Amino acid sequence: MAARVLIFVLLFFTINIDAQRINPKKADPVTTTQNNETADELRKHLSAAETYQISGDLVNAAVENRAIVGIALQRVGNILIEEGEYASAAVLLTESIPYADSSENRTNLAVAYQRLNQTDNAIAAARAAIEIDPKFAGAHYLLGNIYFQNEDYESARPELEKVLLLAPDFDAALALGITYLHLKQPDRAKLLFEELQISLGKDTPDIHVSFGQAYEQTNYPLEAEREFKRALAIDPKHPRASFFLGYVILQHGGSDRIAEAGKAFEDELKLSPGDFYSNFFAGIVASSVNKHQEAIAYFEKSAKIRPTRPESFLFLGASQSELNELAAAEKNLRQAIALAGNETGTNFESRRTHFLLGRLLVRTGRKEEGEKELKIASELQAKSIQTARDEISQILGQVVGNRNSTTGKNEPATPEKDALTPERAAELKKFRVYLSDVLAQAFHNLGVIAIQNGQADGALENFALAAKWRPDFPGLDRNWGIVSFRAGKFDAAIGPLERHLKANPNDNLARQMLGSSYYLTKEFGKAAEVLKVLEPVIVTNPELAYFYGISLIQLKRNQEAVRIFDKLAEISQDKTESLFYAAQGFMMLGDFERAVTDFRRVVALDPSVAKANYFIGQSLIRLNRFEEAEKAFSRELELNPTDVLSKYHLALTFIERKIATDKAVALLEEAIGLKYDYADARYQLGKILLERGETPKAIEQLEFAAIADATKEYIYYQLSIAYRKAARKDDADRALKRYQELKAANRKTDSPMGNNENSPE
Repeated sequence: MAARVLIFVLLFFTINIDAQRINPKKADPVTTTQNNETADELRKHLSAAETYQISGDLVNAAVENRAIVGIALQRVGNILIEEGEYASAAVLLTESIPYADSSENRTNLAVAYQRLNQTDNAIAAARAAIEIDPKFAGAHYLLGNIYFQNEDYESARPELEKVLLLAPDFDAALALGITYLHLKQPDRAKLLFEELQISLGKDTPDIHVSFGQAYEQTNYPLEAEREFKRALAIDPKHPRASFFLGYVILQHGGSDRIAEAGKAFEDELKLSPGDFYSNFFAGIVASSVNKHQEAIAYFEKSAKIRPTRPESFLFLGASQSELNELAAAEKNLRQAIALAGNETGTNFESRRTHFLLGRLLVRTGRKEEGEKELKIASELQAKSIQTARDEISQILGQVVGNRNSTTGKNEPATPEKDALTPERAAELKKFRVYLSDVLAQAFHNLGVIAIQNGQADGALENFALAAKWRPDFPGLDRNWGIVSFRAGKFDAAIGPLERHLKANPNDNLARQMLGSSYYLTKEFGKAAEVLKVLEPVIVTNPELAYFYGISLIQLKRNQEAVRIFDKLAEISQDKTESLFYAAQGFMMLGDFERAVTDFRRVVALDPSVAKANYFIGQSLIRLNRFEEAEKAFSRELELNPTDVLSKYHLALTFIERKIATDKAVALLEEAIGLKYDYADARYQLGKILLERGETPKAIEQLEFAAIADATKEYIYYQLSIAYRKAARKDDADRALKRYQELKAANRKTDSPMGNNENSPE
């Protein structure tokens, strides 16, 4: 066969001229690692990206890295197609489009969709390829191929004609010729075939076999026979030519030419004794002329060659029945039915098999069983308008039609996986590893560039994509973890920082960030474990020391926490921020006297420190020193008049001492104005209103409080009292029941002083 004219960088299309059914074969991508042009393209972008990054040209560095991603994703997608992983290929090729859209890539995507039998998606992708480059022959060929396979020959014709104009190619010309034949334009097909033969410059048997198959498949038997005979005239021993000639004669030559068909099959068997089809059809010829013993030998051989095909057993059983070999005939007919399985509604041989078996059973005295088989045959016949001869012809056609497919015409084809040689599989695997490294590097570089441009979210997205291709890419986990941490995404930071620290246990920055991430996500045990290594020097970082100390407290390791906060306070007497952390630690430990002392030292160093007076007030409340607490909250409000927590707790100092109730009410109302859903403020206001006898207003505030925080049982207790005062017994009973349920569930009572707000965290 002459060399092809059309060669694509990423794709080639081929038709197997030795196949029984000739139609444009599904397009196959070529993902060769030896193509210098494509390899140079990738190397060119890799080199350019490195140069731009070294020079600090981030804009062009990003452009080059995106180009690298596009090329590499496309090539991995092409490899996946070659490996038969069509769904994964479609995903990757789609992902590559935003990075490097091209007609070649869209065409390969269409190939993946075609192999998945997603026809609409395949057509859309092929059309998109043509929109990008109307002169890309591969896209036109594939689109024509898709239309052809769907028997839409009118749509296939202009696409295949376009291929011949853009890049003349044997396969495209043959496909177009077949299309003309389907459209009942034999003169155009004949002219095209003649031009194709001339263009090849040499008359070969291959080309005539191809033309003959095209004519046979489109119901032009005389032309098909002519072409097969031309092939044999050039080479009488050309593989398959005698078989195809015999098949055409058998199907269309009538009973007068049976012997001629048989001679052709015998000629083929001299070349290929183990050929299933030639043995089977030689058996058909022998049985047609009542040479059943000869037919049995052929059918037995074809059944041995293809033991999963029911047709051999059907005709074997029929010939044995004619020779009165009834036991063997029954066995083979039952085998034919078993192999046909549940496909009795679609297999043409099923009716005939059931009929022959039924007649045999009746003949051997098993009338009831035989009549059941005959009934099945009758029911199948009722569904068919074919004559017995038509039915046999359909069986023979199905045998040949199944040469390259195990599915029926109306069934969706299973995605094909072309067998790869071990050498090719190893080559593809090696290339995928290389491309995975390239993709990891490119995505990592894009992440670094995004950080340099202040785009944290973009950086994290690219780091995650880099990890998808190579999780252990050097430096990836460290950068990913650090950027996640600094972006406040502590959950996301933990994974990469864990992996990095495991491999690099001496990286103290990563350790600090991982310990902090654990603390901020409330994984106190892990925080303490990771930060313990830093314990000898941890007080030099007050915030980290605080995280470590609080984690120890949460783990009920208070003595260890005391040592941390003691040491931190000791070295921080003139350092406001550090001392603030230490004071908070003592407050969490319940050492309120020490907390007051250190917070007052903080205020002495810098009276403007936010929350210092607030925490002094909180500590004093717990020491029952309400008058001093009042002054502390008042000072905090001087610094920040809108501090809602200080307003609430200042009101508490009056409520606990039962003084200045009006002032307490005003403060609570101000707190609610600043924080509408402040449950404890509404609770305290409701209590005061209830004590004043303003029951409806009290109920309103308590109901709001219950809605704002449905977990605090003391709100329901107070609400039950208010309902009872309002003579709302049912409501009072429900509120009391809810109080009892919450109390039993919590096993402790939340303080109406708002302990959840007292945490210095």
